[in-house]
Amino acid sequence: MSTLISILNSVKPPLRWIPEQKEFTTDFLQSKSQDPNGPSLEDLTVKDNSVLQEAVRILGRCLPPSEPAGRETGLVVGYVQSGKTLSFETVIALARDNGYGLVIVLAGTKDNLREQSEDRLKKDLGIEQGGDHWYHLSNPKQAQQTQIDTKINAWRKNPAKKSLLITVLKHGARLAKLSQVLKSIDLKGIPSLIIDDESDQASLNTHANRIRTNQVPSSTTSTTYERILELRDVLPHHSYLQYTATPQANLLLAQTDLLNPNFSELVTPGEAYTGGKTFFISSKNLIEKIPINEVPTANSPLTSPPKSLLKALRLFLLIASEHSLTRKKGLISKDRNRTMMVHPAIATSSHKTYLNWVEKAFKGLKKQIESSHTSKLGAIEAIFQGEYDDLLKTSPQIKPLPELIGAMVDDVLDDLNPVEVNGTPDAILKIDWKATKYWILVGGAKLDRGYTVEGLCVTYMPRALGGSPAADTLQQRARFFGYKRNYLGLCRVFLLSDVCEAFSEYVEHEEFIRTALAEHRGKPLRDWRRDFILNQMLKPTRPNVVGLDTRRVFVDEWMVPKVLHRDANAIQANRSLLENINRKWSDTYQRVNAATIPAFAPKGGGLSPNEIIENIPLSAVLEDFLLRIEVKDPRDAEEHSATLVALSSLLAKNGDLTVDVYILNNLQAGYRTREGTTSIPATDHRAPINQYFSQSANTINDRSFFTPGRVSLQLRKFDLGHVVRSKDQADIRDVAWYALYVPQAFGKGLVVEER
Repeated sequence: MSTLISILNSVKPPLRWIPEQKEFTTDFLQSKSQDPNGPSLEDLTVKDNSVLQEAVRILGRCLPPSEPAGRETGLVVGYVQSGKTLSFETVIALARDNGYGLVIVLAGTKDNLREQSEDRLKKDLGIEQGGDHWYHLSNPKQAQQTQIDTKINAWRKNPAKKSLLITVLKHGARLAKLSQVLKSIDLKGIPSLIIDDESDQASLNTHANRIRTNQVPSSTTSTTYERILELRDVLPHHSYLQYTATPQANLLLAQTDLLNPNFSELVTPGEAYTGGKTFFISSKNLIEKIPINEVPTANSPLTSPPKSLLKALRLFLLIASEHSLTRKKGLISKDRNRTMMVHPAIATSSHKTYLNWVEKAFKGLKKQIESSHTSKLGAIEAIFQGEYDDLLKTSPQIKPLPELIGAMVDDVLDDLNPVEVNGTPDAILKIDWKATKYWILVGGAKLDRGYTVEGLCVTYMPRALGGSPAADTLQQRARFFGYKRNYLGLCRVFLLSDVCEAFSEYVEHEEFIRTALAEHRGKPLRDWRRDFILNQMLKPTRPNVVGLDTRRVFVDEWMVPKVLHRDANAIQANRSLLENINRKWSDTYQRVNAATIPAFAPKGGGLSPNEIIENIPLSAVLEDFLLRIEVKDPRDAEEHSATLVALSSLLAKNGDLTVDVYILNNLQAGYRTREGTTSIPATDHRAPINQYFSQSANTINDRSFFTPGRVSLQLRKFDLGHVVRSKDQADIRDVAWYALYVPQAFGKGLVVEER
């Protein structure tokens, strides 16, 4: 622990306090390291960004238990299926060791998710084994008030007594009952912790956007949001931790929102984790495209199972058979399950259709295989040969096909269970993963956010993108992410082309947010400007919870500031900057007259008034100029900030990218008339007419000066006045200006915060 304390003492900004790893946390981590499906003790406690180290950072940002009262709000961001539950379990263990008497977990919006979280917490925290550290209640009622009061008072007298753990459905009525119970109990001097799992879902005020646009009073609140505020109000000393893998909604809350986080921390996944970068960047051959004509619609219904669904089923049978041959058998079997998930539209009628297709196809294959595998093995092999060859490319160690078919007959076919998972009467309510090894789950919303599918290897998702969906909603469908490194080559994900493209775009957006949060780790989030890279295919989150003013900026084609002449100091600074980089770049890189390029040569021959400095590294253009130019107009500043974000991202992917810089009119000041008429005072610093570009007909225009397919930068100067074509009457002179050309292939969509 001394090494960990040394590391944490160096954290900047410093933690409010440093929680200690004591008996319960040590036992908890030791127990988790022995879990056949869990990480090693080294991963949990020793490595950089270990689970323990990050949990200490998270709790150390919270309200110290030694303080008499107060509240704190933090945001904790992981990846989908990356270990967020393990993180907050470790935080809860540390809270127990460091003097927290009450922990409340808001455990999902559906009963199956609450039960999933409760089962894991009870198992991992030793509650179901009758441990000495926790007393657990689920969805407390008024009748349990005396019970809670007794446990709280016992802990108050002696903190060695059990702390109280409450799990509650994130639902208005359930939260109201909990608050009502706690209101009648003396909680002064009881340090408390609230864990809001999937905090971007249901917790936030769904009237935030209407408040922002003055459609409703600022006091308007949605039910669950109001109940969370009430719960916080009855806890004199508490910290509220928002856990999520999709923090867009949390980060777009108004600064005045009572759930707006003060700080953020990250959950770092282990080395075996496979997420968006794995499936959509480095291992794209694991993605299968579903043809659009194989998705049934009202206008184009299907009367038989789609070919892609049948292929997914055959792949799954082979993968399950490989698992049967290679898994370690015993009373405690690591990596026990293999599962296929069929995730169509939310409507439950479609679930029944797909389940019927799966059951019919499976029964047909089962009958054919069992009746012919001894006498006509070649015919059975032919059924699976295409899928086997496909798996062989990504998993060369896979067993020979005849052996797989043997295991299929001996084990898999009799142990496979297709089920429907939704809210209909015929559906299964809870999966007993130990009951059988092989599952096919068919469902919608219940298989979405927060649901863990054991051993998921084949995902079939015939869901269209549907316009411009929320990025966070799309990402939460990725149940196929998780700790799958040891069998990654056997995983397959079936998606429509547009959904696949959207997931790919999301990866860059997600990594940008995580990088920005890492840079602001522990710092006040109110100081971080919300500028997100986000393709126009997606919107950040559902609009109704957005409390910040934002707008879309597309950094492609021409990016030109409209107003660079309103601040005298900025004019002088930018003028000097332009002169300095003109000299520096001319001395360092090759400079040629634009006439050397036929398209830019004057019609009458001779030299062009414009010159080109070629192949300047993008990093130098950013460092020498774009990061130094002073852009004072608020709207220009927003677009300039977005441009810097986009180019930085571009540079990270293409480190050797270069820029051609066009020096227009050899930096002799041209003239532009400002908007308005001669009756407008000279002190009115409006934008120039036509902004930046000359639009002279039948000639080479300013827009012509760029290099196709490459980032290009134009530099020039202007004299500005209010009189049309009257350079003599310019009242602002020698204003440095620029225009940036970004090819569409390099373009970025951004969502920027308006200030």
